[in-house]
Amino acid sequence: MNPCKPAVLFDNDHFCIAQCHHCQRVGLTFQNLLLGFSQDEFVGLCRIMDQADFERCSALMPDGQLHMIVNTGHPDIQFSLSRIEFERFRVGLSQALRRMNLYQLLKIQSN
Repeated sequence: MNPCKPAVLFDNDHFCIAQCHHCQRVGLTFQNLLLGFSQDEFVGLCRIMDQADFERCSALMPDGQLHMIVNTGHPDIQFSLSRIEFERFRVGLSQALRRMNLYQLLKIQSN
C-alpha cells in the first residue's frame, strides 16, 4: 500500500503542483515535464522565481524568441521559458507556496 497522499497545491492547464501529506515531497508537472522536489528544494525554486527578472535574465534563442533558462535544482534539468510561460510558471509557484504555507499553519493549529 502506497502511503503517499498528495494534496493539490495548484492545478491549471498543463501545470499541476501537489505535495504528499506523508513524505512532504512535492511533485510538479509543467507541460510534459514531471519533477519531484523535497519541500526545501521547492521553496528554494519558488524564491528564485519570485526574484527572477525576465528582461535581465532572458536570452534570444534560435527561434528568435526570448527565453529564460531556469535551473531546477536537478543538475541536468532546466526549464527554457518564454515570457508567457515564465509568468504562468511564476504565478503557479507563488500560489502553490501560499497554499503550502496555509496547510502548514492549519496543521500546526490542529495539533
